[in-house]
Amino acid sequence: MAAGRSPTWPPFKPPLPVVQLTPEAPVSGLEDKIILLRNFWPKNLCRDYVNFLKTLPLTTTPGRPKRGEAVRVNDRFQIDDARFAEKLWLETGLKDALLDESLRHLWSVILSNLVSSIHP
Repeated sequence: MAAGRSPTWPPFKPPLPVVQLTPEAPVSGLEDKIILLRNFWPKNLCRDYVNFLKTLPLTTTPGRPKRGEAVRVNDRFQIDDARFAEKLWLETGLKDALLDESLRHLWSVILSNLVSSIHP
């Protein structure tokens, strides 16, 4: 993929959110560090995106492990796509779920930076 050129992302079908997104901690003790949004995408949309991502040019990033570290091999696709980021933020229920008053203690600085970069 050429630098700066975004792929043609599959549409969000059905329109999202399909279910109300309820943030939760994946395990006790991580409430202030990690948020899990179950069923963010319905199965068919997830399948469509997995199949789509398989068509993208992945880069293998093995790196050299330091002494005592495990060898890890990852295939990645990276792109800076402000339109897709905005679409995820505005059209999936993500914005409403993460701006919920109960999460303000986690996101006050991060979200203010994110929102100002999307809507300067």
